[in-house]
Amino acid sequence: MKKFFPFLVLVFSLFSFPACGKKGPILPPLPKLIQKIEYFEISQRGEKLILEWENPTAYIDGSPLSAISEVEIWLFEVGKQETERENPTPEEFERTARLFGSITQEEFSKYQVRTDEGLIQFQYPYAMTQKDYLLKKLIFSLSVKAKKRRRSDFSRLLIVEPQMLSLPPKAVKAKVFQDRIEISWAQAEKNIDQSSPARFKGFNVYRAEGEEPPHRLNSQLVKGMNYSDEDFVIGGVYRYAIRASVTESSPFMESDDSEIIEVRAEDTFPPAVPSGLVSIGTENFISLSWDENRDEDLDGYRVWRKMEGEDEFVLLTPQPIHENAFNDTTVERNRRYYYAVTALDMSGNESPKSEGVFEIIKDVYE
Repeated sequence: MKKFFPFLVLVFSLFSFPACGKKGPILPPLPKLIQKIEYFEISQRGEKLILEWENPTAYIDGSPLSAISEVEIWLFEVGKQETERENPTPEEFERTARLFGSITQEEFSKYQVRTDEGLIQFQYPYAMTQKDYLLKKLIFSLSVKAKKRRRSDFSRLLIVEPQMLSLPPKAVKAKVFQDRIEISWAQAEKNIDQSSPARFKGFNVYRAEGEEPPHRLNSQLVKGMNYSDEDFVIGGVYRYAIRASVTESSPFMESDDSEIIEVRAEDTFPPAVPSGLVSIGTENFISLSWDENRDEDLDGYRVWRKMEGEDEFVLLTPQPIHENAFNDTTVERNRRYYYAVTALDMSGNESPKSEGVFEIIKDVYE
C-alpha cells in the first residue's frame, strides 16, 4: 500500500498539470473610451446661440487624456409641423442629426475663455437665420475625438426654442460715488424683428476689467433700470454693459450687449471737514487743536490764518501736518488772529475750511 500511494500522486499530477498551465489566445488590448463632455450649456444672446462647454480630461477608466484633436457640433432640427413629436432618444439623435461644424485642436484658442474660477471653457457662437426662427426646436449635442480618431459618446442633448428678443438697452450712464458706482439705462422699445413691445423680464449687468472677459454682477435679475456696483476700487477702470433677459436664471436668453461704457473711478471726494477746533493763547504763541478725522485716506491737515481786517486766509502750513494740533509762534501781542483748518487726502482732495476761531495775546499774560 505504501508503494502504491506515490504512484497515485504521480498520475494525479500528470492529469492536473496541463489543465492549470494551458494558455489561451493572445487578445488585443481593449481600446480606451474617451469620457463624454459633461458640462454643456446653451444661452441665447440677440440672434446668436452661445454654446459653452468644458472638454474632458480623462478616459473612462480614469487615465489622463493627453490631447483632444477635434470637437464636433451636432444639430437636430424639429419643424413647427412636428410639434407633437417626442424629443429624440440618443439613438435617434445619432441616426438623424447632422454634423453642423467642428473645431480642430489648432483652432481651440479662438474659442477658449477663462472663467472667474480660472477654468478654461469653450464658447461657440451659432448665428441663427430666419429659418431657425421658423423651426420649433434646435437640438444640439457635442462629441470629441482624440488620437486614432476615437470618438466619445454624445454629450447630453440640449433643446433650444429660438425667441425674438428685445433689442439692447440704451442710454447707459454711470456716476462714481465714494461708496458705489451707479449705473443707469433705458429699455429698448422694440425686439430684434422690430416688433413691439420689447420682450424682457429684467436686466443683467456685466463688468470687465483689463483683458478679462465680462462677468455678471447681479445674482438676481434686475427689475429696475439702475444698479449700484459697490465692489470697486478707487483708481480702477471698469467697462459696463447691460443685457435685457426673458429668463430669470442661467442659461439666460438675453439681448445683445448695450453700448459699453468705460468708467474710471477717480477719487474726487474731499475728506470730512475738521470739527472741534479750539484755540488757547499763551505768553508766546497761540495753540490750536481739533478732533481727529476718520477718513481712511487722510494725508494730513492744513492750518489757515488771517488777521483782523483781512479778507482772505493765508496758509501757515504749506506741507500738511499729521497731528491734530498746531502752535502758531509767529504772532504779535494785542492783535486778533482768526484760524481755520482743512483736511487733505492722498489724492490731493481738500475739505472746506472748518468753523473759525479767534485768539489774541495781550501785553500782560495772566
